[in-house]
Amino acid sequence: MLEAGFVIREVTAPSGQAEALIVANALNGPALEAHTAALATVSAQAKRLETRGGTLILLQDTGGRFQPDDERAWRSGLTGLARTAAQEFPKALVRAIDVDIADLGARSASDRVVEELLSGGTAPCIGLSAKGRLGPVELALGDFTPQTAQIGPQDVILVTGGARGVTADCIIELARQTGARFALLGRSEITPWPADLDPSTDQKALRGALAARAKAAGEKITPAALNAQARALLSGAEIRATLTAIEQAGGTALYLQADVANPTALTPALRQVEQSLGPITGLVHGAGVLADKRIAEKTADQVAKVFTPKIAGLETLLSQIDVNELKTIAFFSSVAARYGNVGQADYAMANEVLNRMAQKLKAAHPDATVTSLGWGPWDGGMVDATLKAKFAEMGISLIPREAGAKVFTEALLAGRDCPVELIIGSEIAHG
Repeated sequence: MLEAGFVIREVTAPSGQAEALIVANALNGPALEAHTAALATVSAQAKRLETRGGTLILLQDTGGRFQPDDERAWRSGLTGLARTAAQEFPKALVRAIDVDIADLGARSASDRVVEELLSGGTAPCIGLSAKGRLGPVELALGDFTPQTAQIGPQDVILVTGGARGVTADCIIELARQTGARFALLGRSEITPWPADLDPSTDQKALRGALAARAKAAGEKITPAALNAQARALLSGAEIRATLTAIEQAGGTALYLQADVANPTALTPALRQVEQSLGPITGLVHGAGVLADKRIAEKTADQVAKVFTPKIAGLETLLSQIDVNELKTIAFFSSVAARYGNVGQADYAMANEVLNRMAQKLKAAHPDATVTSLGWGPWDGGMVDATLKAKFAEMGISLIPREAGAKVFTEALLAGRDCPVELIIGSEIAHG
């Protein structure tokens, strides 16, 4: 029988070390626990996979075609782990196998997996179901035709992670094109700027000014406290700038401090949105953080840090919003989900879950605009100077912020015909 953490077959070398690792942690259980356990299992063998190679098999139960129509979509991120593992362990054969246990039954599913393993197949992703042996559903990531009638001043768009960074750029452009109303949710407080400090966007200069002010007042302040003060002030200033820019672009903006993954905090925030702006008709889920480390160094805390805003946040949102009333649903995903990226196994998994959830929601709501935007690296946002230098060394161009915001807006205005998954790179190509 297939169970979480159950190793079906382990091939052992003369030295006593396993040459094949079969990971079944994501066959059942809640999303965070399933993905965390799978990554921990791989992490424990990462050094051997890096140096000696071997075979790594990742099992998941998502319908036998990597696209479930039910709640199993929340556990569909192992292909992101597989694609990242293939990059971090170039000497190893890495495969993701989706076996439809619900359809086949546990005994038959076990037999099919063993048959697949013993057949010597090498396909990176393969699905096993009652319909046979299938590859992942091929997705058309084609062009779309921008329209203008899908979103207007009457619409209320709930945005997570949209008060700062590249998500804010996208919302400002969407406001310019539609005049819609936007409710921005974020965990940051809008810290007021001190009257005795000159405005600044330079964290180093601001730290110096704060240190000088503390010294003049005879106060002792630690470097950590200085950094925290500077970050809070800059965050508050950026949020205020975003709200102003949305209003100047022709939209209406409301900011609410709330942890999107916390139901207790989200409920009153959503109530205030409806009281202030009206019924929610659109959702843009842009919340996300990075915790980059190679698989060998990944911890459960890092996985939780990445999964909580993206996946727990989405789960909480969908449990409290009437999805039937949403005309527009957009997720900020990443190319890491489709291609993997060294150091971003958890990020790739979380974004792959977003992709699969977008497909599930589109199937249930075909008349809505539903899209998961697989962004490449932006020239801004989470891409700081260090990451920018790394991308330059790798020869990877960054997405210009203005151009990226325009593609985002065009996608949302394309209506029901917008592709459910888009890959957007530095060339700003749709597909």
